[in-house]
Amino acid sequence: MPDSVSSLELGVALDPVHREPAGDTLRIERDRLTTHGVIVGMTGSGKTGLGMVLLEEVLSKGVPALILDPKGDLGNLALVFPELSGEDFAPWVDEGEAEREGISKAELARRTAERWRTGLAGSGIGTERLRAFRDGVDVRILTPGSAAGIPVDVLGNLAAPPGPWEEQAETLRDEIEGLVSGLLLLAGIEADPLTSREHILLANLVEKGWRDGRDLDLATLLGWIQDPPLRRLGVFDVETFFPARERLQLAMRLNGLAASPSFTEWMQGAPLDIAELLWAPDGRPRASIVH
Repeated sequence: MPDSVSSLELGVALDPVHREPAGDTLRIERDRLTTHGVIVGMTGSGKTGLGMVLLEEVLSKGVPALILDPKGDLGNLALVFPELSGEDFAPWVDEGEAEREGISKAELARRTAERWRTGLAGSGIGTERLRAFRDGVDVRILTPGSAAGIPVDVLGNLAAPPGPWEEQAETLRDEIEGLVSGLLLLAGIEADPLTSREHILLANLVEKGWRDGRDLDLATLLGWIQDPPLRRLGVFDVETFFPARERLQLAMRLNGLAASPSFTEWMQGAPLDIAELLWAPDGRPRASIVH
């Protein structure tokens, strides 16, 4: 029998005729969710609802979640109203629906709140549990490229990492690969880390700066592309591997990206830092919803 403290409550069995709770609670141990899973079902069968339940249960157990939300449904995790009052629901109900039903928006909000109160009570969820979730989980909606939510700095932090390079070289090279790949992708350049001259040059420049303990920025990288602080890349000298004229074209491409007003939102906001994405400064688990 799963332990109610460490297990995730997915729901209860329903009476097939009256569609009311009429069976045991279905639980799974949270430690079973360590690899991959998939929720399948026809349209309207409740896939998103089950996903929301899983996320709420995981977060309630103190486990953070990084949530990729292309449809924009999972931001509802932030809509938790412990008092379940009509006033809480009023900003979120559809005014058009109220008009179609011939009632006021306030009345629709009241009915919606009542429906939620009854439904949650049927699953044993009351005010205290809702308040514990609201106060115990930091829900954030991240919107890369937009200020509609919390913008995200997709370029990342180019500051030199603390500590000796040799002690963390493998990890830092993985970080550099992701950083350079993201930068080139934003510039419209598909670059393979093993064969692309653009990727190889930029990765070596970032590594050079970080090895020397130097904090970098995009302006520094653009300058280094034109005048690299390296003599060789592999067995070839830099000029043979990547001629200056072609390096200038790369620098111009990246400078155009940096100069574009539409790129500004991609370079400010929350950093792509896994610790900050998963944990709030006060130690609460985070639900970072990337939309």
